[in-house]
Amino acid sequence: MPKYHFEIVDDYRLEDPIGQELHDADQAMTVANDIAKQIATDVVSESARNVVVIDDSGTEVYQTPISCEGKA
Repeated sequence: MPKYHFEIVDDYRLEDPIGQELHDADQAMTVANDIAKQIATDVVSESARNVVVIDDSGTEVYQTPISCEGKA
């Protein structure tokens, strides 16, 4: 199975050196969306942040915003 890395990006990049083996890019997108929702629930931030999915070849395959709208 291919491996995908889930990095958190704002003013800095929090790298995921281990990654996760998943069936395909569609499953990686689902995981990224779940990560973004969980972070938005747990952490309030004013800066723009994203979960970026990188495949094992180093190519960015997906990006989703971490939206804290409506939280204060």
